[in-house]
Amino acid sequence: MTSENKRHDNQAAHVPAHAKRGSRFRRTAVAAGLAAGVALLCAAAVPAAAAATAATAATTATTATASAPHAAAVSGHATASASEAATAAKRTVAYWTRGRMLSARSGAITTSASAAHATPVRASGPAGRVAGAAADEALAGPSPRISTPDRPAVRPDAGSVGSPWTGSLYSAPATTTGKVFFTTHNDKNWVCSGSAVNSGGKDSVITAGHCVYGSLGGEVPGEGWHTNWVFVPDYDNGYAPYGMWTAKQLWTLSNYIANQDEADDIGGAVINTNSYGQHIVNVVGGQGFAWNWSSSEYVYDFGYPAAAPFNGATLQYCNGSEFNWTSVSSTTGLACNFTGGSSGGPWLMSFNGTSGYINGVNDFVYTSLPGYIFSAYFGNNADSLYNAMANL
Repeated sequence: MTSENKRHDNQAAHVPAHAKRGSRFRRTAVAAGLAAGVALLCAAAVPAAAAATAATAATTATTATASAPHAAAVSGHATASASEAATAAKRTVAYWTRGRMLSARSGAITTSASAAHATPVRASGPAGRVAGAAADEALAGPSPRISTPDRPAVRPDAGSVGSPWTGSLYSAPATTTGKVFFTTHNDKNWVCSGSAVNSGGKDSVITAGHCVYGSLGGEVPGEGWHTNWVFVPDYDNGYAPYGMWTAKQLWTLSNYIANQDEADDIGGAVINTNSYGQHIVNVVGGQGFAWNWSSSEYVYDFGYPAAAPFNGATLQYCNGSEFNWTSVSSTTGLACNFTGGSSGGPWLMSFNGTSGYINGVNDFVYTSLPGYIFSAYFGNNADSLYNAMANL
């Protein structure tokens, strides 16, 4: 498997005034941190076996509920045809053995981008948010318990250094946050992070766009939708205490597909019900969702960083105030030392110790700027993506 998190390199070791960037990534050597560009922090995995994918037609969707003016275009992809969905889901779950989930090894993939492409200006709109939901069903059927003793819910204060989550392992945000495992079209396995989010359908997960689609910064030849896609909430040392949840559909912004644009590096999945017919949000809970809020919100960042000094085994967190990142338009930054594997992990604003509102996700970092991580700003683009998936 591989862990995944974008990384930008700049010409200076300090915060640059203007980053050079482009629409497509290509691999390059980096000398002494002098390259300007984008990178993914990855961990290469064992080759994949048979991919659990069937129908691959992508569709551009309209929003499922009323959205803000100037809504962004979104694209969705069915992971299997309706007639093969159940078989494909079983095959995907069977593929992700504990050994495969534990087989990741950390690595850095550095890429460079040309300066020809400029991120489109984000249309402003009213701030909005959707409240989260607590779990209201116990998981049906057997599941391995987390070996670590449970702890009471707390509101810890770790700051900018990623630390193991010290709250309860049997309630949000531990149960709503999880690992995302997938296979790229060259038969390599990767891992990201993600979060269950409340919606009308109770079946949505939010992650980064490059965790559902793309070339992973040039590491994968060509581009395409990822396969063998599963979300493992409350992942712990290779165990899935709340089961593995397969994707029915994958979604991202159409501009991300066209340009691999960091400002639209937001993705999501519509999750299949499990074999007992349960919806994921009913079982693990779902965080709230927010868009068009301030770029200086105080947030708690969650994920499963796997590259040193982390190992991807357990849930980690940071917290602090976002800041507007002017070097890459329509993105925000956070002082947090997360590494590869944390991609797609949620930034929760108005966090009360268990729940909050997803207002960003881990997207990219700079080798020349250690201790910081960056997210696409959640504006009308995030609203459009959420609405496209909400009732499916």
